[in-house]
Amino acid sequence: MRLRRLYSEIISHVRAFTLFKHKLTGYLSLFIFGCFIFGEANAFEKDRPLKAATLDYPPYEYLENGEPKGIAVEIIQEALRRTGVNQVVFEFYPWNRSVHLVRSGNSDLLFNAGKNAARQQWGDYVESTLILQKYVLFKRKELTIQVNAQFDNVFNNTIAIRLGYLYGSGVFKQALEGGKFGEIFYSNSTKQSIDLLLGKRIDFFVGDYLPIMHFINKNNLIDRVDVVKESQDHSKNMEVLIWPTYILFSKKNINHEYVNEVNSALQKMKADGYVERVLDKYKY
Repeated sequence: MRLRRLYSEIISHVRAFTLFKHKLTGYLSLFIFGCFIFGEANAFEKDRPLKAATLDYPPYEYLENGEPKGIAVEIIQEALRRTGVNQVVFEFYPWNRSVHLVRSGNSDLLFNAGKNAARQQWGDYVESTLILQKYVLFKRKELTIQVNAQFDNVFNNTIAIRLGYLYGSGVFKQALEGGKFGEIFYSNSTKQSIDLLLGKRIDFFVGDYLPIMHFINKNNLIDRVDVVKESQDHSKNMEVLIWPTYILFSKKNINHEYVNEVNSALQKMKADGYVERVLDKYKY
C-alpha cells in the first residue's frame, strides 16, 4: 500500500516537473523571440537614407543654395560613410521641433546636441564629442577692456546673454548669478546682441565663437567687433565656457550596436586628422 502511494506521488511529481519544463521552454522561446523582434524593430538597413534633424546654425550646419553645408554636416557624412551608410538627409527646423522629431522616431538622429538625462531616456548618444563649442566675450573694437578669470573687475560693465541659455555651472555662470556684472541684458539673437553692443547699450556679450565670427564676417563687421583677450596673454581669446555637443540617435529607430559603430568611426576620424582638416576649413 505504501509502495503504491509512493509510486503515485513519484508519478505526480514527474508529471508536474514535465509540465513546468514545457512552460519554461515556452517562456524562454517567447523571451528569445521578443528579443529578436525588438532588435529587428530598431535595426535598420544601411542602404536606406538616415534622416538627420537639427537647426540652422552656421558654420556648424546650414543650407547653401539648397545643399547642406558646415562642420558638423561634413563630419557626420564621413562618419556614416565609414560605417557603410552613404545617404543622409539633413533637415533643418527650429531646435525644439528637431528634438521632437527624433524623440518620436520621425527622424533618426539629432546632432550638435548637448547631453542631459531627459534625452537619454529616448536617445542614444555617440560617446565621442562632435563639436566643442567655445564661448567668448565680444566687445567693440575701440573699447579697451580687461576681464580677469574670476570676473572680479566687471561690476561697472554691462553684458548681454542669450535668453534661455544655461551657460554650464562654472565660474562664468557663478559670476552671472552672483551679481558680478553691473547689469545683464537678455538677447534673442546674434543680431540683437551686436545691435546692443554697437548701440553702446552694453560693453560686451557672450557667444559661441565660430557662429558669431561667421555672422560678423558675413555682415562686414570685422572692423567694429572684437574678442576680449586673456588678461595674462593678449594673444589668446578669453574662453568663458566650453560646451561639448554630440550626435544623438533615436532609440526607436537605431540599435546600440550601430551607435557604437559611429563612435568608433568618429574616433578614427579624429586620430587620422580628418576632423582637424574640416575644422581648418572654417577657421576665422
